[in-house]
Amino acid sequence: MYTKKDRAKVFKLATEKLKKDDNILFIEDLISELPISKPTFYKYYPKGSDDYAAILELINKNRISVKRDIRKKLRKSGKAAELLSLYRMICTEEERRVLNQSYIDVKGKVDNKIEIGFIETEHKPAKSEDDVDV
Repeated sequence: MYTKKDRAKVFKLATEKLKKDDNILFIEDLISELPISKPTFYKYYPKGSDDYAAILELINKNRISVKRDIRKKLRKSGKAAELLSLYRMICTEEERRVLNQSYIDVKGKVDNKIEIGFIETEHKPAKSEDDVDV
């Protein structure tokens, strides 16, 4: 069974890795560097918890750092396609809208339920094909 001490050790290790390596841009990248499985990670640090938020904040700092580097390189580089593909992976929604030439924002809010059922009519089902006038 895992203890609070185990969680604290893993959290410390995770934050140290995130601060040292700005190439960790996704939770999955971080988990692969830790001595625990993905289910254990989410058991220790469920989404919405303070520890998860702290880890995500460090990942976002790494993303910002990488985006800054990419923008610097884009000014100098002739190979923008490779850099743009990485940038698209880590950009915000607003940045994605700016990057994509044909961005379509599809959102919906459904307030009412649609109920499908049968209604009563004066006609009754035919018992055989002979009873039907064609």
